[in-house]
Amino acid sequence: MEIALIGDRHTVHGFRLAGIRKTFLMEEIRQRDIRGVLKGLFDGDIGIILVTEKVAEEMRDILEEVNRFRKGILPIVVEIPDSSGPLITKVDPIRGLIKRTVGFEMA
Repeated sequence: MEIALIGDRHTVHGFRLAGIRKTFLMEEIRQRDIRGVLKGLFDGDIGIILVTEKVAEEMRDILEEVNRFRKGILPIVVEIPDSSGPLITKVDPIRGLIKRTVGFEMA
């Protein structure tokens, strides 16, 4: 299984240097179909999809739609901070992922 990343230019270049080969610049995806890119990632051999928080906010409705219709638990979509740092959120996305997967909140 592979890891994919959707994000801004600085984050994508940093992860490419770290060895992540499947990276997508949000600027380029905007010119294409976001749903098509996500569908390709969900249908492929991707185990984890990393999405920067700012990009995730821009495509929140599409991510929620994809999560509703997926089969199984893979790939896991994880929101990460971009090069400018984390956004201040009220809900921890990892905690929400665990709650959705397990069925209850872990303390």
